[in-house]
Amino acid sequence: MRFLKVYFYNIKSIKIYLFTNLLVGVIFATTLAVLGHIYTGYKQIKPHLDAQIVVMAYTISTFITEDFDNEKILNKLHENTAQYVSDMHHLQYDDDASKADLHASLDSIQFRVFDKRGTLVAQSPSAPEINPYHIPKNGFFRMQYQHSLWRVFNLNTQRGDHVIVMQPHATRLSIEKNSNNTAVIISLLTIPPLGLFIFLVIGRSLRSVHQTTNEIKQRARNNLNPINPSNIPIEIAPLINELNSLFTRLRTNFDRESRFAGDAAHELKTPLAAIQAHAQVACEHETIDQVKAELVKVNKSVQRATHTVDQLLMLSRTMPDIYSNDHVEVNLPTLVRQVIAEFIPISLKQNINISFEEEQHTHPAMILGHETTLNILLSNLVDNAIRYSPCNTEIILQLKSDKHHYHLHVIDQGIGIPETLRERVFERFYRVIGNNTQGTGLGLNIVQQIAQLHKASIQVRQPNTLKGTEFIVSFPILRQA
Repeated sequence: MRFLKVYFYNIKSIKIYLFTNLLVGVIFATTLAVLGHIYTGYKQIKPHLDAQIVVMAYTISTFITEDFDNEKILNKLHENTAQYVSDMHHLQYDDDASKADLHASLDSIQFRVFDKRGTLVAQSPSAPEINPYHIPKNGFFRMQYQHSLWRVFNLNTQRGDHVIVMQPHATRLSIEKNSNNTAVIISLLTIPPLGLFIFLVIGRSLRSVHQTTNEIKQRARNNLNPINPSNIPIEIAPLINELNSLFTRLRTNFDRESRFAGDAAHELKTPLAAIQAHAQVACEHETIDQVKAELVKVNKSVQRATHTVDQLLMLSRTMPDIYSNDHVEVNLPTLVRQVIAEFIPISLKQNINISFEEEQHTHPAMILGHETTLNILLSNLVDNAIRYSPCNTEIILQLKSDKHHYHLHVIDQGIGIPETLRERVFERFYRVIGNNTQGTGLGLNIVQQIAQLHKASIQVRQPNTLKGTEFIVSFPILRQA
């Protein structure tokens, strides 16, 4: 089994592999056919030759009469029997190529006829000497005569005469051999044209593979359009489909990276310009206080640029499919508490209270996901809630569930989002007009991408208190065994 695996994994040419194995299969099948023909030929020729002997014996016995005692008739019979072989050479035969085989066959069958007293009354010219009293009464048997094996048929007539017909065993084998040799030669002669036919068929069947290869080879390096799947055999269609899928993913990634580079350049342009402007102004001031004031503005611009860079890097790390193979069971309540603990120092500076309300469940609220990206999702929601909430307010996180989902609610008491703009807040770099809070407009886009990565949905609505904003993220429940 291991040999077969190594053999199949080391295939370097499908064409040579198919041709070699099919040709070996043809030769093997031809060999079996020849062997089967030889066996069945032997089984069929043997009774056919025996039937000729029996027919000849009964034909001779038909002409045996009481007149055998007539000496003239016996002499005439001997004379005609000795003459028939030579006479056959002068007879017309419609197949000259087989005339020699005919004479050989006539010479091969010999006979001797004995009367009831055991007296020889007739024989063929080359008949072996045989004693009728030393052979079985009736039927076939073999005997050795002058170092040759003979097939013998003995017929005892009702009058007590013996008709013995004989044929050399070597002649019988020669007939079988000639027939089998002809079959073998014909079978072997069919292998070369059949091999050529197989080679041409394989080459034609692989032409589509070469065409597809040439199409890919001649493509421009930035051409990631799908390969045309028409006129492609179904055997390689899955390969083409996977290539097209790969091209689609590569094009999506290239577009995403290009958009990411453009976004980074666009978003960093403003804080960097502000840093440069404040630095130039600071250089023109003469007093320390004026310089410090400008440096404070420079520091704020640096913080904004740093936050932008962090969000952009976070966005690049949460691209779809990056973590799709790293999902594990995550305890959602535990993760929520960890995120809240991280933001406690920031919320205390604004006197904002963060609370977490959880329903009681028989089993822990487990979901299937990537813990790092889920941490980023929760951190962005909580950070947004703190940024857009006034001081001395409260942020509430609630975990609820239904039959199929866990629903995480993040409720703040900020200025809220108009209903007409609630879908747009998930767009890149979109910020609600009139909002004085600094931000990049990337946080909610990151949240949406991570939710999609976990097959979760996210919605925005106004809380029941009619004040602030409520984000609801619904995660599929991980069924317990």
